[in-house]
Amino acid sequence: MSRRALGLRLLLPVAVLAAAAGLWHASRRSPPRYNLVLISIDSLVRDRLGLYGHRPQFAPKLAVSPRLDALARESVVFDDAQANSSWTLPVHMSLMTGLGDGGHQVVDDGHLLDPLRRTLAQQFRDAGAATAGFYSGPYLDPRFGFGRGFDRYQSAMMSPEELQREMDQWLEKQRQAGLTVDEPLLRAIRDRVSHYDVTSPRLTSLALEFLDQQPAEQPFFLFLHYFDAHFDYLPERLEAGLGKRFDPGYQGDVDGLNWMFNPAVREVDADGKTRARLIGERDLDHVRALYDAEIHWVDRHIGVVLDELREAGLWDRTIVCVVSDHGDEFFEHGSLGHRSTLFPELTEAALILRAPGMTGAGRRVPDLVRLQDLAPTLLELAGLPALEEATGASLVPLLDGAADGAGPGREALQVLIGSRPQVEAWRSSDFAVHRVLEADLERVQEHPGWLFLRQAVLADGTPMIYVFDRRTDPDEKRHLSPLDPRRQSVIERYRQAFLSQQAADAALPRSPAARRSQAGWSDEEAAVLGELGYLDTEPAPLWAPLPAPGEERSAWRPPAEG
Repeated sequence: MSRRALGLRLLLPVAVLAAAAGLWHASRRSPPRYNLVLISIDSLVRDRLGLYGHRPQFAPKLAVSPRLDALARESVVFDDAQANSSWTLPVHMSLMTGLGDGGHQVVDDGHLLDPLRRTLAQQFRDAGAATAGFYSGPYLDPRFGFGRGFDRYQSAMMSPEELQREMDQWLEKQRQAGLTVDEPLLRAIRDRVSHYDVTSPRLTSLALEFLDQQPAEQPFFLFLHYFDAHFDYLPERLEAGLGKRFDPGYQGDVDGLNWMFNPAVREVDADGKTRARLIGERDLDHVRALYDAEIHWVDRHIGVVLDELREAGLWDRTIVCVVSDHGDEFFEHGSLGHRSTLFPELTEAALILRAPGMTGAGRRVPDLVRLQDLAPTLLELAGLPALEEATGASLVPLLDGAADGAGPGREALQVLIGSRPQVEAWRSSDFAVHRVLEADLERVQEHPGWLFLRQAVLADGTPMIYVFDRRTDPDEKRHLSPLDPRRQSVIERYRQAFLSQQAADAALPRSPAARRSQAGWSDEEAAVLGELGYLDTEPAPLWAPLPAPGEERSAWRPPAEG
């Protein structure tokens, strides 16, 4: 695929280039040792990639991810990379800051990164690198703080004019159905539109244009966020015949349209949670094949960017990292999609890392690692100062195999806030713990503007906390009996990890609450929807520290300014 075939190439303003080059020459810090291209793939189940052993069920001679498989052969691949949550916003914030959820605290739609926090892009820009980020999903919007440190941070989603046309059509259908147009409906419609937008060609074109504009001596950091593997699963919108290639013999009438809300797929309760699965196994396998086709489409576009790095002579001085932010569920634990649980199909991340001169190329790392470890790793590889507040740890010692099994293993704390149920999980290489939480309504009433959670219990008062043996039950479907002698010792390990992380998070200075909580919409959404008068909402409540494992509720109280 040629660059011309990818469409219009937008011009980077000359003034931006000149300013970036001037900053590099004037910088007091040493420039990066290498360039960095960081690519995230939204909603990618790790185990659907060929490099993790997958082959298409109905088209076994096709490779779902040939370009990433090839990249893996000259990279280090991590076999137990864990995301800190199961949806886009908090995970990407951890990628950019090296902090877990308790550190960055961007855990729901109405939160934004504290102005006191620093990002990966800021470290590169302060060292004189040109920085650009191109994204294709609504949760990467700059209003959350993602634009911090980027000279250029731009959406590859449909234009405001296209969005307006799509929204108008949806709104007319809702009015004809007698529904009231209010803010929740508008947000739901905006979300639906993003699920069938086709963004990879725009994103790839922006990436190629940026790379073409870089002077030979200018170091850079390029971030790309690919969204087209996200449901709805509509590969025919991407390319005619693409879905058919991955399930040529299918004779049914199920497709991936309206996947999360199709009443023929599942029955849901008032909270949108699955009450009963209705779709048959063959039809579900067909939808998985459509998902494979969309992953293949994204893989192809990533390959174009990788080819450009080679053709432009940048390959031998550029770090390339490809990571998925979370997976999707296909009824493995009784439901669909993501942002619903913290089970492995949602938190296991694909992670491929290649750096010039890396001696460990082609090897696999079995150790548990966390996505918050990625920013410290990339900065060390680039020879740049660390993010001082980051709680992630560099993975560089693991890259050549010298550190396998050395020292204490990493443990991952994972949080899902703003969903029902609200869950925290902890994982080590051998065990996992899931703890269910619920709103502490008494504390919420005492302290408006803050979200307090407490330990959820069963009808008999038993705390809802479950332990799994990851070695014998990697899918985490059979929790240990309360009589199992290992259970309490695992929960104590979890408790100690929790207390240590909570102490580190509490030590971070914080801006006043008003600078960390926001209402409203992105600039794009406001431009389209502002005339409807539904943009003035209350800021989201801030997240209060969770109770420690074994405690019913937190004794923490908000500061006076909160």
